[in-house]
Amino acid sequence: MRVLTRKMVLTGAVLLLSSSLGDGQVRFRPRSERLQLGKKSAYQKWLEAEGIPVHQGSAIPDVKKLELGPWKRLGARGAYIFLEGCGGVVDAYLLEVSPGKQTNPERHIFEENFLVLEGSGETHVWQPGKSRQVVAWKKGSIFSPPLNTWHQHSNNGAQPAKLLAVTGAPLLLDLLRDPKFVYGVNYDFTDRYNGQPNYFDPEISRDYESEKGQQHALSIVNIVRDGWGIQLFPAGQGVNDIDRHFILSDNTMDAHIEEFPVGEYERAHRHGPGASIIILNGSGYTLMWPSELGERPYANGHADKIVKLEWQEGSFIIPPIQWYHQHFNNGKEPARWLKLGYRPGNDLYPMTMEYGGDTVLLKFADEDPQIRKQFEEELAKHGAKMQMPPRDELIRLEKESAKLTGSR
Repeated sequence: MRVLTRKMVLTGAVLLLSSSLGDGQVRFRPRSERLQLGKKSAYQKWLEAEGIPVHQGSAIPDVKKLELGPWKRLGARGAYIFLEGCGGVVDAYLLEVSPGKQTNPERHIFEENFLVLEGSGETHVWQPGKSRQVVAWKKGSIFSPPLNTWHQHSNNGAQPAKLLAVTGAPLLLDLLRDPKFVYGVNYDFTDRYNGQPNYFDPEISRDYESEKGQQHALSIVNIVRDGWGIQLFPAGQGVNDIDRHFILSDNTMDAHIEEFPVGEYERAHRHGPGASIIILNGSGYTLMWPSELGERPYANGHADKIVKLEWQEGSFIIPPIQWYHQHFNNGKEPARWLKLGYRPGNDLYPMTMEYGGDTVLLKFADEDPQIRKQFEEELAKHGAKMQMPPRDELIRLEKESAKLTGSR
């Protein structure tokens, strides 16, 4: 049997070797060819072919100000957003439709949630052989065309309309590796939508009450009229947080809105990929650090590795996978944000698949003392004061809540 030398391996020579199984010859391909395998995913190749700007990083300071480009496929202007925390399960894009114009119609077998950032118009939704539904929208509207329905956006206002979307395209395109199928399969998911004339009536909503410390308020609905003004309920991750979760158009993708007062902050937490956050109101900052730095990164000597993101209305953030992150409101009004999309799985449709770890919520008792001290200093710069109870009181309240809910 011929012996491989180190030189042969490094030069990628095509060698004819005897099989160790004794069943014939094995011809190896050049090593240079092997090194080119899997350089880009199917989604990455498709993204490049779309031909519009792609914005990356950990956050976007103001999504409304993103550089856009002509988008041939949709007949409008747009840009993709693929941040570190997308994790290959979600992406986002900003779509701009000029006054009096409309996009090219499309259908696809991935879910997508829309938030209208600016302007007014309507989206036509239909299935072959059935009547069109007209979804009227304005700034603050949140909606989702049902899976694989034809849809087309029109701007009937005097100003450009800007819509932000979060989609599940990356996972589908990587698994199937066939954009023509993803955008062209002729199948109607009638269990989700079957042309019901009142499907997008916001008054048709199944609403579930929140239970502080246990469950969030939940609405199963197909359109939210105004994300800026909709009523929220107690059950957030801070002291006086309010929130509300939504399942749109029978999707597996989750969405929710959360708000917390001036002078307060949320507990640090970490989770899997795809939590796509758009700031609706207020200003403040978010601290983020890798879980490897521990629950108390300042005390552990890792202050230089903590990332601080300043945010305002229009900021878009997707925390890196399993990084601790903590939101602080040092502004002049309540901070409200929308998680427009997330990895698949919600209260109605749980997933069997796991995503690299459960959500971990850090208790106030385990919080790094420097975090609270730093927040007090930031508030003082803005002429504001801490509105949360002292740390000892927060720990006591946390223990009482744990007793009521049976958690640790």
